[in-house]
Amino acid sequence: MPASTTIPMILPAASLQRLKELEDRIVYKYSQDRIDQGLDQDGNEIEDPMLEQFRAGEDDQTYNINMQWLLKLLVKLEECAPSEEDEEGQAEINNDNERGRPTKTETGIKSNNKQETEQEAEYRLQHHLLTERVSSCLTHFCGRAASGAMTRTWSYNTNPPQSLQIHDPSFIGGDVGFKTFGSAYLLSKHIAHGDIPQLEPWTATTSSTSSLPLPKILELGSGTGLVGFAAALFSNPRGPKVILSDYHPNVISTLRYNSTLNHLDGRCEIQLLDWRNVLQKRKRCCLDSWQCNHNNNGDDDNTKKEGKEEDRGEKESEKANNGSGRQVIKGENATKLTQHRSTEYDNVVPNPLVTTGCVFTNTDSTASATNEIPEKDRMDLILGAEVVYDHGHAELVAHVVDEYLKRNLISKDKTIPLSRRRPAFHIMFPIRKTHADVIADFDFWMDKMGLVDCRQAKQWGREDGETVFLYHWREYVRKEHLGC
Repeated sequence: MPASTTIPMILPAASLQRLKELEDRIVYKYSQDRIDQGLDQDGNEIEDPMLEQFRAGEDDQTYNINMQWLLKLLVKLEECAPSEEDEEGQAEINNDNERGRPTKTETGIKSNNKQETEQEAEYRLQHHLLTERVSSCLTHFCGRAASGAMTRTWSYNTNPPQSLQIHDPSFIGGDVGFKTFGSAYLLSKHIAHGDIPQLEPWTATTSSTSSLPLPKILELGSGTGLVGFAAALFSNPRGPKVILSDYHPNVISTLRYNSTLNHLDGRCEIQLLDWRNVLQKRKRCCLDSWQCNHNNNGDDDNTKKEGKEEDRGEKESEKANNGSGRQVIKGENATKLTQHRSTEYDNVVPNPLVTTGCVFTNTDSTASATNEIPEKDRMDLILGAEVVYDHGHAELVAHVVDEYLKRNLISKDKTIPLSRRRPAFHIMFPIRKTHADVIADFDFWMDKMGLVDCRQAKQWGREDGETVFLYHWREYVRKEHLGC
């Protein structure tokens, strides 16, 4: 690198301008402005100047041209990169400084690599930053899954205005929960606008308008946590902590990071919840109850022996097929095995929660079948965004909701509207043709649990500012609470 090199010579001004325009396009693509951009009743985009400008660079030809240009830019940056000898020499000097040791220059020991001048160090830094910018643009052009981590601000048009900062980690391997789904944003907007009856809108300048107890709230499959944090942000801080849950350790780490980022540690509780443990505990409860009934009916020894053998065989089958995607489904008079497609659960060993003072302490699959959750510890409101996207989730989510949703009305005061007094599960998901059978499975299992949707709504929305989906919002309550 010549000593006279100045920073603007790394890339021409025209290239820097074009790179900045591509970066602005990427920022807009994932921005709330793009996701909130108007859609008509048929899901078609309402034209505006910003959209027209954005679309100008979205056609396949322009996309390919930009990709090729970015690749050539990386090659050019590689050609003008600082020499590796300079890097090694400077790294050695930096390491000496960090460890508090005198450098070779300070001790009078000569080195083959002279210390960089201030100008050379600045060149190296700027070259590194430009390489990072070009690489980042390339990854975003390859799709959200290939792009790196990002932190976005989600603003809500409330009085006073509120916002949440949500960090989406980079996609690593087969991990889930690495992005904020469109359904999560839409459901969080309903929370902010007071559309959830069980969650009375609250601000620092208003007080509760009814005698309802402050709700216990649980979010299932929290992911990056936008829904749960919105519930915490717009609920009375004097109420119970909002519980955000997920099954994957990496997701739990992201939730804790975002909780701290939004200063909500005092209003949220992050918990590990493996839905499989709930289902296994319930199946064990059914098996134990079946065995107890047969023993109490005075069956002969042969019948008891057959029952115990069947019980043992089913338990062994469950153990052998744990996480394999195979389910044991109990009928009224028989047990049958059904096969469903695998899920991301199959790659994670069940991890029972061990936390004192939490409603999830009994979700361990080895827990006693009589370990019923007390009614006082059940939830008034359960939230879920994009939690049913696989056949395996349909039964799991239905069982988990039935397990944790309060069985009695929140209040017996009939002067309060019934819509606010009955515990509910609110779910938001995109309607995909490829997932119609999954939703049909979910409907079947929710009905089997005695949970019915008392309210539905559909609205158009975007997934990361790209694909337009028709989203479905449902509110499920217990059948006995429909006409109380």
